[in-house]
Amino acid sequence: MPGKLGLFRMLTLQYVPILLGLCLLLPLVAGCGGSESVVSGTVTYDGQPVEKGSILFQPVDGKGASCGGPIENSKYKIETTPGKKLVQIVAVKKVKYGRLSPAEELKRTQEAAMSGDTSGIIDRADTIPPNAQGNNTEVEIKPGSQTLDFHLKKP
Repeated sequence: MPGKLGLFRMLTLQYVPILLGLCLLLPLVAGCGGSESVVSGTVTYDGQPVEKGSILFQPVDGKGASCGGPIENSKYKIETTPGKKLVQIVAVKKVKYGRLSPAEELKRTQEAAMSGDTSGIIDRADTIPPNAQGNNTEVEIKPGSQTLDFHLKKP
């Protein structure tokens, strides 16, 4: 039977991997790298509320965590760290597949091609293109709570 010191060493060695694992997981559980800022606001596209989508705040300098969250009923709220961020907004809608007749599909494809879209996609799920005015913009996040509204427009 080991003495008190030997038992202590055995227990310590047994729990070191567990403690080390918990220390490594703590930053992941804490969120976006020790958030000190709460940012909330509304998002519109061409004057209409964005019903469903996501918003992402990425550090401009590439250092630190990217933080984001859902946009629901035109509103979002996230926790992040202060600093300069690049904001990317994506909005999606339900797309009904197989609901159009072949003639209607052809008509819509031709209309899209006439407007410059030759992708062949009839009804896009994404409603805000990456190059929309106001998307992929740089903002300064300050410590504490702040409101940032985004009013995006067609490119």
